[in-house]
Amino acid sequence: MAFDSGATSFSGDSGEDEQSLFPKTIPQKVSEDEWKALKASNIDGAAESGQTTYTLMDMDGDGQRDLIVETYSGGTGMFSYTETYRRSEGRFISTTSEPAHESGSLFHTNDRGANQSVNWIKVRGKMYVAYRNGSYGVDQVFLLNPLKINNKVPTLTVRYGYQLTVPHTQYMEDGTTPFELDPALQKVLAKALIKVNASEAQETGQQKTPICPIPSSAQDSDDYYSFGASYYAVEPVADMPVVIGNECFIARLINWYGSYSDKDGLFALLTLRKPGSEDQARSYSVNGRRHITRVSTSIGKAEGGAEYF
Repeated sequence: MAFDSGATSFSGDSGEDEQSLFPKTIPQKVSEDEWKALKASNIDGAAESGQTTYTLMDMDGDGQRDLIVETYSGGTGMFSYTETYRRSEGRFISTTSEPAHESGSLFHTNDRGANQSVNWIKVRGKMYVAYRNGSYGVDQVFLLNPLKINNKVPTLTVRYGYQLTVPHTQYMEDGTTPFELDPALQKVLAKALIKVNASEAQETGQQKTPICPIPSSAQDSDDYYSFGASYYAVEPVADMPVVIGNECFIARLINWYGSYSDKDGLFALLTLRKPGSEDQARSYSVNGRRHITRVSTSIGKAEGGAEYF
């Protein structure tokens, strides 16, 4: 996150079980008046678990600094939670203290199982949060007011198409040992990707028709309708058939919720399994370069970790 130049940040004190506790002594660059208000505001409850950072910053342009509390709680999703407090006379008042709001945080980000990021921006002297929630083929950016519960917010939606390619140089499961893909196999994999709708993820549940032909000897015909269960940390894009020689494989294209970089583009995997076989699935890396297909704006409910409950 990038904060305003007038901000002051300080960390919590170390407690038991790697918890952060609100500091017992006044941090540097915190005024006596701010410290008195902080101690009167029962901020301790914001740091029940994880590592916590506190930031004082004037978010509404009234000349008094407000409070941002960021807590990294970890867990399977590697979650980080952000709470905000408005300075009101001699105290800091929680933005999300209303009983109707089930979560104590203004927003959270999930670093494993989502593609989210946050930027703080200043507009006409006030601070706002540009919260991005991404997935395959789309980024949504929600403009949040950090000092209020956001029911309906300005939303920018950017949709993408991808040019997907299968690199000739692949890597073993260790991620470091390279090998060269057979040109014929590379051509087969690339051909299968052409059939994928490259602008949005498709339903990868049970298909109405089998992806690969069901032989009369098949013991479980359901095995031919889908690649199977997915893993929470990746986003399934599409299931498709890949025919290698005379054998039909069910392939699934997965990515990390549209995560993208200028250098590497979209990184995805095409994983193949032979239905009716206990052989281990094999995976091949897929790269994608995206182009914008549509940009739209709207006013509506935020999604992802900024969703209002």
